[in-house]
Amino acid sequence: MSYGAEENMKAQRKKINQNAVSAVIGVIIMVAITVAMAAVAYAYFTGMIGGQKPATPVISFTPSASDKTITVSDADINVNWNDINITITNTTTFTHFVKTGVVKAGDIIDLSKDPIPIIRGKVTVTFTHIPTNTLLGTYTIENV
Repeated sequence: MSYGAEENMKAQRKKINQNAVSAVIGVIIMVAITVAMAAVAYAYFTGMIGGQKPATPVISFTPSASDKTITVSDADINVNWNDINITITNTTTFTHFVKTGVVKAGDIIDLSKDPIPIIRGKVTVTFTHIPTNTLLGTYTIENV
């Protein structure tokens, strides 16, 4: 081997070593970024980031066309009427009905007496849970 070829090989080894150091640092940085992204995704999906969303309550209503009423037949405990938006409409009139207290089985909305102003005709009553903006039910009663 000549002196020039030996120097050329040393120069190539130096280049290889310099590239290797750079590649190792690049891999370490990529692994660190991946671990950080995985930690953020884990925190997000396990609920550590962001607040808990309120649950939609389960409330069952039973309409009575003959009595012109809607009765709560079943309800989760500790559901407040202030969290329920009750909208009563017919073809020309629209009103919000306000009820207070805790929702419980047996609560009655009497469409012939309760809403002010009293709405007549084909009446549609819509119940919406305000915190979750979830429709709980829509009921139509004829000839109120």
